[in-house]
Amino acid sequence: MKDTATGIADFASRPPANGEPQVSPRYWQIYEFLLNEISSGKLKLGDQVPSEKELCETFRVSRITSKKALEMLSAKEFISRQRGKGSFVVETPATIVLRRQEASFRAIAFLLSTLDDFFGKRLLCSVQAACEALGYHMILKLTNESPDDEEKALRALDDENVAGILMIPTQGEHYNAEILQQILRKRPLVFVDRKMWGLPVPSVTSDNVAASEEATRGLLEKGHRNIAFYSGPAVHASTIRDRLNGFTKAFAGTGFPLDSRHICDTLHSGDDYAVVLEHLTDHPEITAAFVSEFRMALLVKKALAALGRDITGRFALLTFDHPGYEGEFSNFTCLRQNEEEIGRQAVEMLHRVIRGESDLSAGDVLIPVEVLPPR
Repeated sequence: MKDTATGIADFASRPPANGEPQVSPRYWQIYEFLLNEISSGKLKLGDQVPSEKELCETFRVSRITSKKALEMLSAKEFISRQRGKGSFVVETPATIVLRRQEASFRAIAFLLSTLDDFFGKRLLCSVQAACEALGYHMILKLTNESPDDEEKALRALDDENVAGILMIPTQGEHYNAEILQQILRKRPLVFVDRKMWGLPVPSVTSDNVAASEEATRGLLEKGHRNIAFYSGPAVHASTIRDRLNGFTKAFAGTGFPLDSRHICDTLHSGDDYAVVLEHLTDHPEITAAFVSEFRMALLVKKALAALGRDITGRFALLTFDHPGYEGEFSNFTCLRQNEEEIGRQAVEMLHRVIRGESDLSAGDVLIPVEVLPPR
């Protein structure tokens, strides 16, 4: 093992290329180095590989880091870890080549439709952490709720070495044809935050129906009977449709009549203040509003202020998401999505699809939503 120890020392002290910092996690660098030692024949079948202690001393990393590198080799069946004896090479050079090709295919693309204080930041951090934990590099593509940008991003991935795709599909009137192409090519794909009706793709989303029903019931129990619902059009993406479904189920379940005139589902996030103002003016009987997105809730708040109707105990404003800070939004009732859990489970689901443990029709995961009352 002398040559291997010398090689490790040289590798650990080698400066980054062109003065650039290493982009791979340290445990991944150790894993790649040992994998190269095995595939090149420097470590042969039956040879003992450096121990956790030797690796952490040589690479100047924690015991946890060196252990993780060895566990990854063991999981791929390149080495056998024997308690009290050490770790030994069990893979041969002939099969290492095939496994090496698989191991190099370690990037996941994340198509994120929006990134702001209301939704997206915590989700992005969670996806990044989950990718790193599983040894993937994350490629981020922002689509800005634009079907054209989404199509360009998906096409660009055809030329990149990605193992799979996570994406928040844009909300448009039609399916993006490029998504259908990815499905036909059997590219590992998982939808995040939204489900696309009719497509055999697994998804990880908030439980929008249950959360909306529970929150609307809360308004009804407080005596509100004329409750408005504000959203964009309920198109192919499931989010708005599910929230509207939960809203109507609350009325049906409690026996109170729902006035269809109180549903305004033609808004576009951030652009329709005049529509909201006109709707509230035409329906002064409305005492509460369920708003599907936080940006639209700001329009409702602005319209109420123009009508001299501040958000107090007499008018209740309920909305999804929250910017994460207090102040002028303290009178909102917010349905906070668990972005951290959505991101983690989405990456883990895609990992299973990539490994062939699940297919594109694996089903959906619903994550509970937390209700944050006014403060």
